[in-house]
Amino acid sequence: MSDQPDPRPQRDVPVLFSLLGLVAAFAVGLWAGIHYMSNDASLFYGLIAGLSFGAAFAFGQQIKNRFIPPKVRKTDWKVQAPGAAELSSGRLAAQQARKISVEFDDQEIRTMVRGAKREGIAWSAIDDVTIRISDDSLPQPQWIIAGQTAEGIKGVLVPNDADGLEELMEAMKQRLPGYDNDKNYETVIAAMSAMEGSFHVWHRAAA
Repeated sequence: MSDQPDPRPQRDVPVLFSLLGLVAAFAVGLWAGIHYMSNDASLFYGLIAGLSFGAAFAFGQQIKNRFIPPKVRKTDWKVQAPGAAELSSGRLAAQQARKISVEFDDQEIRTMVRGAKREGIAWSAIDDVTIRISDDSLPQPQWIIAGQTAEGIKGVLVPNDADGLEELMEAMKQRLPGYDNDKNYETVIAAMSAMEGSFHVWHRAAA
């Protein structure tokens, strides 16, 4: 038996058939409901009414999807983390004042605070990518991008809400060998749904 997918495109149910199905299901459900009330709550009529109104809902969804197509979720490595409680205006202003952004070029990744470089690491020196969530009142995932250099262990600490992180995620897929795979993606998803802990995402394979 072949495992090849069926090349024939799926055919949409015509709107007219969906409308007729909706009207018929609603009519049968109404008829069964009336008989249910007038026959001492007969289980038979109750079952017919329930199935009919369920079918009416399904036909209604088909009609709605024809005119308002459902949104397609885009797979993205950057996932919103839990615990993002509303901040007061004062705390929000203070947070924005020290907000970290991340930049990169062909040589290095660097974090910035108000236009000034905070820390950096060369692409060639990166050996490990880990996500850490501290046990805090407002858990915030942080990306630890680190490696061994001549000066010792070096790296950058990038908050999950840092400006430029999404672009960095795409760059890491291209620049870090073996980074872009399902296992790493699943690790990121697990980290973003956690309240604390460390999650190892990637490690450079030995040469």
